Amino acid sequence: MKLGCLGVSGHLIKRIVVPLKDLERVTFLAIASRSKEKAVAFAGEWGVPRAYGSYEELLSDREIDAVYIPLPNHMHAGWIKKSADAGKHILCEKPLAMDAAEAQDAAAYAEKKGVKLMEGFMYRIQPMWLRARELVNIREIGKVHVVHTHFSYHNPDPGNIRNKPEYGGGALMDIGCYAISVPRFILGKEPVRLVAHVERHPEFGADRHTSAMMDFGDARAAFTVSTLMQPRQEVKIIGDSGEIIIHQPFNTCPDVPARLTVTNSLGTRELTFGPYDQYGLMFEAFAKAVLDDLPVPTPVSDAIANMRVIDAVRASEKSGGWVMVEG
Repeated sequence: MKLGCLGVSGHLIKRIVVPLKDLERVTFLAIASRSKEKAVAFAGEWGVPRAYGSYEELLSDREIDAVYIPLPNHMHAGWIKKSADAGKHILCEKPLAMDAAEAQDAAAYAEKKGVKLMEGFMYRIQPMWLRARELVNIREIGKVHVVHTHFSYHNPDPGNIRNKPEYGGGALMDIGCYAISVPRFILGKEPVRLVAHVERHPEFGADRHTSAMMDFGDARAAFTVSTLMQPRQEVKIIGDSGEIIIHQPFNTCPDVPARLTVTNSLGTRELTFGPYDQYGLMFEAFAKAVLDDLPVPTPVSDAIANMRVIDAVRASEKSGGWVMVEG
């Protein structure tokens, strides 16, 4: 699969470009930036054959099969549509859009144009997470009653795009999307209702601390995410006869094993996986879907469902109480 990337982002440099160099079924063919100089510099440093000074130029390259979109959140839906117009399959960073309606519209547009669209939740491809869900399904910890997620980092920079609400910044959109996705993935169903508490930055306006309780009927999930807290991430899955703790659940390092701890009536054991590069696994899985004309590993309907829960958190912030999650 010949891949083009729209934008030279920090995320691309830190986590994506290295695994892309070693994949069997992916060729990183082209990079585009609104600054031609920036694109050329990136291409020269990382050995990318083609550099373009606009996203439109890259999309007009007929040799490119698919594009990766790591642009700011508010630009996702628009460039999904433009990429679909160009006949490119699309792997878009999370969250897919600014709200569920926009996500639904973008997904329908891509489907109409006959291209594949997938949201970039890389953790769902990880062997560690697949095993965690398997352990839940075989009742290794009994019936699951609670999923707790904490995800935080410390970013006080007012100029950083993650602190600009008009660009889709803030804790909920940037990392809360993971905390919402996790219990949906583990429990295999959608929350019925939720209640949230949101604290916004007095200057930025973006949410700096967001917490929510989600009601799944026979289970519940709680999370706290923050852009101004000690960097930390952990997921606990608690059943009536044991628990699973997933250490470093999201920013899994590619050079050390991922690990989870299982405690039940047999005692406590630690499972390790890898090392592996979760982004490399995600791009390989996406390439297989494109090249072999298979469904993408994470259907776009999941991205829309996740966005509905994000919308419900916003609605709860406004109402101050429980709200139903629209289905």
